[in-house]
Amino acid sequence: MHCMNRNYADMCILPPFNNLWVQVVQRGNPPQLTTQGIELSYRFPDNTYSVGKVDFWSHEQQLFGVNLPDNVGLTGNGLTGKLDWNGSAYEVTGVPLTPWDDANLVTEQPYQYAEVTVKNAATSVTLDQTMFVAPTSTEMSCGTCHHEDNMSVEYVILTKHDEEHALNLRGNRPVLCASCHSSNALGTPGTPGVKSLSQAIHGKHAAEIGSTMNCYSCHPGSQTQCQRGAMHLAGKVCSDCHGNIQQVANSIAGGRRPWIDEPRCSQCHDAAHSENAGKLYRNSIGHGGLYCAACHNSPHAELPTAKARDAVQAMRVQGTATYIRDCMVCHTTMPTAAGPHGALPPSSVRNWTLFN
Repeated sequence: MHCMNRNYADMCILPPFNNLWVQVVQRGNPPQLTTQGIELSYRFPDNTYSVGKVDFWSHEQQLFGVNLPDNVGLTGNGLTGKLDWNGSAYEVTGVPLTPWDDANLVTEQPYQYAEVTVKNAATSVTLDQTMFVAPTSTEMSCGTCHHEDNMSVEYVILTKHDEEHALNLRGNRPVLCASCHSSNALGTPGTPGVKSLSQAIHGKHAAEIGSTMNCYSCHPGSQTQCQRGAMHLAGKVCSDCHGNIQQVANSIAGGRRPWIDEPRCSQCHDAAHSENAGKLYRNSIGHGGLYCAACHNSPHAELPTAKARDAVQAMRVQGTATYIRDCMVCHTTMPTAAGPHGALPPSSVRNWTLFN
């Protein structure tokens, strides 16, 4: 789930910035990852523009020192375009997606559909097309606590910051929080001696509100409910993996790197269901060179999930809203050897075509 500000006139925690990773499998016996001879393009069928949905393009110069064309993000990518091979997957970064469908500018749809088309690079013949969720939300809910009459939520936060630290952020709006507080999400070093953004926010709120503070008070959110996957359906809550708000702050003070050193599957699961050494779940590769997320879906949205949209691709290729578990999604004949996690193939499956 990517979080972003609703308004940028006063401050920016995170810009619009979604990343898409795609792997293409040539069905066969055995299946093969396709890494050449194809072209991949993307679009968002229900979401074709971002300017006017948020005011980021009125403030990107002050925040990031760049003048961007309308509907183009910080990496130069827009809401349509090509995906490039990065050595293990086809990728596009920094897509400036917002959580509003063109047809409904009032109600957020945080689970936007991304459509990817695969074509033969030589003939431009379409080989396959798929859809999956690209999540994004502005529901950081700072206004639950930080609200004053006739002031934006962001201005209230800057006022509090100025009063406590003898600064003049209000006179230098808009403010990029990560310009002073380091952020591994944005790759900013911050100011020496100033706590990272994650440590500052978690530590400050833990001290003032207490360790029982609901994660959805800041993270998306009571409506978005970004923690929606298999762990959620099994009854797990955020703190079961991440710790409570005070523990998060303490772990950073103890040397943990926010966004880089995160909870691991191996904390609960056995070695056959663990990440690659030194890598997070989202960066780990398993059976046949596929990312774990290719079959299980993204972090916090491991299939099955509480949101039907998350399963759109699984439904297309295997007809069920679970993780990809039908061998014949990729294989053209039933394998006999053990597959992912050492599991043996089932005795009977349905034969669904990905692309030939």
